[in-house]
Order: sequence, then structure tokens, then C-alpha cells
Amino acid sequence: MKTMLRIGALLPLIWLSGCRNEAPVTPVNAMEQTLATPASAAALEVTYLANEGFMIAGGGRKVLIDALFGEGLKGYAAVSPAQRALLEQARAPFANVDAVFATHFHGDHFNAEPVLAHLTNNPQAFFFSTPQAADKLRATGKFDAIKTRVIAALPKEGERIHTEHRGIDVQLLNIHHGRTRPVENLGFIIELGGKRILHIGDSEAEPAVFQKYEIAIARIDVAFLPTWYFESDGWRRAVREQIQPRHIVVMHVPPDTTLNRLGDGDFQKQWARIKAEFPNAVYLAQELDKKVFD
Repeated sequence: MKTMLRIGALLPLIWLSGCRNEAPVTPVNAMEQTLATPASAAALEVTYLANEGFMIAGGGRKVLIDALFGEGLKGYAAVSPAQRALLEQARAPFANVDAVFATHFHGDHFNAEPVLAHLTNNPQAFFFSTPQAADKLRATGKFDAIKTRVIAALPKEGERIHTEHRGIDVQLLNIHHGRTRPVENLGFIIELGGKRILHIGDSEAEPAVFQKYEIAIARIDVAFLPTWYFESDGWRRAVREQIQPRHIVVMHVPPDTTLNRLGDGDFQKQWARIKAEFPNAVYLAQELDKKVFD
């Protein structure tokens, strides 16, 4: 059984690398945690922003994941200027967000200035990401004003860090971005309204990594998975056997001009094959498209 470490949600900036830190942590039983029965059940509303960016609401709480990345990177879907301004100003529909997450520091998932702007305009939100992303925040010279609301963490592979903020249960997992790439990539298990979501960022993790984390035992309601997890037998097996989500949101779907990302043939043919094997899968194509999961 792998280790889960618990950290208080109201701690100041926490730097964790390989689960080494000086803040107090309490080991808890990972199986006991993941098997715990949710206190209540409620629908999850998922709003697509761009690329792997989503706003997810449930149980009276609201989070952003990989949504604050400014102009993004060429060749990848980006949030429109109008919606980007609302995100950064923490204005409706992005007002009163409880937590902001970034799986890694790449420019189509995270940008320090938009994150700083949202946190400045939304003093209730905490930010959860990697030490590499926190370094980017520090480099702006504006870090001190928000540092007590930043959780920068990287557990060892197979271990997880467990915390809570405003009633939102959060688990941080080390789900690698590629064995040879020096990029810290987190997976998040987030519980909202009694339902659990899994977002793995740009993971390229093999089935054994998900087996280490016993993801299937967590009973994931909605898994957010990048397109390439449907391109190979090994990754598809990871989805079927090691993750076992009730619903799937396929993400990192390229803009309309490059819809051949999923392999040979056009995207719609590829999508038909995905749906045939994973009838519980959806993808959201347009900014602000919504999907409700019961």
C-alpha cells in the first residue's frame, strides 16, 4: 500500500519534492481514504474553456483546472480574449472560484501572470501546482502577495499528497509527462459534491503508474484524459482497467485546423472509433460548451 500524506489547507506556501518538506504531515491509509463513501451526491457541471482547461462546479463549489494560460501556444486551442479577461478579473461566470489548479508549467496549461491576476482578484482561491510552476510565479516579482495561497507539491511516484480547501478534497499524484522529460506533471483527484474527478494533464504514464496509485479503487466519476490515451493498446488498457471512470472527457483536442492529431484519417473517424470502445466518452469542442454529469 502506498503512502498518502495529509497537509493542512491553510498552510503557507509548501514546497514538496519527492514528499520532502518541513511542514507537518500526517500519513493516512490510502485505501481507507479512497474507499470512503462520499457524504453527498450532486451533479457536476463541466465547462470547457480551451485545450485542457475547464471550469468544474458541484456541491456549491467551483474550480478551474489548466485554464489560466493567457494566449497559450501556437497550434493549441486557447481561450478567447473576452473570456480570458473575465478569467483574470475573476468576474462572472468565473467569480467565486474556490481553487485553481495547473497540472504543469507549459504555456498551453499555465502562465504566471494570468494566475497572479486571478488570485489577486479572488482572495478566497488557493492555487495548486508543481514547484516548477511556483518558480514561475516567484520570478514575476509579485509572488509575496499570494504566496500563502500557493500549494507547490510533487510527491514521489506512487505516493500522493492529500489536502483540503473550502470543503474540497484534493489529492495530488505524480503522473509523469514522459520518463525522459524534465517536466513535473501532476494528476489531481478532486472531490466536488460527493463526486470525484481525475485530471492528468499531459501525462504519458503507462498502465503500471495508475496501478501503483490504485486509481480504480477511487471510483472516479469523470476522468479528463488527453487524446493520446486512445491511440495505443497500452493506454487504452490503462483507461479500461486501471482508471475505470464512469465518464470520460477527452481533452487536448486540437483546433479545427489540425483535427488529425489522433492519428491517420480525420478526427471524426477517430472519434467514432473512440466512442465504439468507450461509449462513456465525450469531448467539448467549443469555448463555454457545457456538460452535466449526474
